[in-house]
Amino acid sequence: MDSIPGPKTKSALIKAFQIELNKQYNKKLVVDGKWGPKTRAAIVTVKKGAKGNLTWILQGALFTEGYSPESLDSIFGKGTETALANQKARDISVDRKAGKATFTELVAG
Repeated sequence: MDSIPGPKTKSALIKAFQIELNKQYNKKLVVDGKWGPKTRAAIVTVKKGAKGNLTWILQGALFTEGYSPESLDSIFGKGTETALANQKARDISVDRKAGKATFTELVAG
């Protein structure tokens, strides 16, 4: 382990994302760690007040991309909201929610 986010980190985030989409929303995705059209189509929007593994995955993705959500606590609070707002330099809509564009940029990009 080198503490540097790379392809294996991205693959692990995608696998966790696929597992949670299957578990919470019965999306029936193949859990392969690859970002494909079915995974992208299955994305749900995560917003302030959300709690759980999808929020934790979002926080992890923000952290690995250099945006500090303040903590990896699985709670979409002010820190996660601020980290989302700070990603505006990446041409992502700054609506303080994580939907298709945000997850695609953070997890697949």
